[in-house]
Amino acid sequence: MSLIDESTKDFGIMSVLLHSLGTDCYRIEWNSRMTGASISLIRVKKNEYIVVRKWATARNIDDVSAEFDRANQALIHFLNNVDVIKSKNESIIAAKEHCINLFTSAEGLKPISHPSLPTPRLQEAIGKEVIVKSSLGNYLISKGMLLQLLGNQAEIQVNPDHLDEGQLRQKFYTKQVHVC
Repeated sequence: MSLIDESTKDFGIMSVLLHSLGTDCYRIEWNSRMTGASISLIRVKKNEYIVVRKWATARNIDDVSAEFDRANQALIHFLNNVDVIKSKNESIIAAKEHCINLFTSAEGLKPISHPSLPTPRLQEAIGKEVIVKSSLGNYLISKGMLLQLLGNQAEIQVNPDHLDEGQLRQKFYTKQVHVC
């Protein structure tokens, strides 16, 4: 793996790096100096992509990953899960646009001008404590830390005291998840 220096850019407390993993493979990495976490979009081979989130070592949390067979799905997941904590909106947009440019270049696609970059409702809560309420919002289902957003679902590491013989990591619809 080799870092492509001219593709490395800083955006306030965030850095975006491009690594070459061979002739057709690459890794786009988003680092946050604020949280100490990083997220990477990796092209393993044609039609095989992995998005991996690495938490700061002090948090003692296992990495979170998702696999995709379509490039656009992997890119959207990557952009929806980057760290945006305590960052200016202009910096976040510029960093996301840089990631899109790196992606289109690495994939051999036409450049995307003026991409629509909405911020998912819970993106700032990734890595923070959240609560899960019933669909009607009238009772508490669970409490835990938001790990990643997966389409219209949120993956949460549930607090052990809110675990009823289930999995430590569970998925809930994002409309049920609220920031504490």
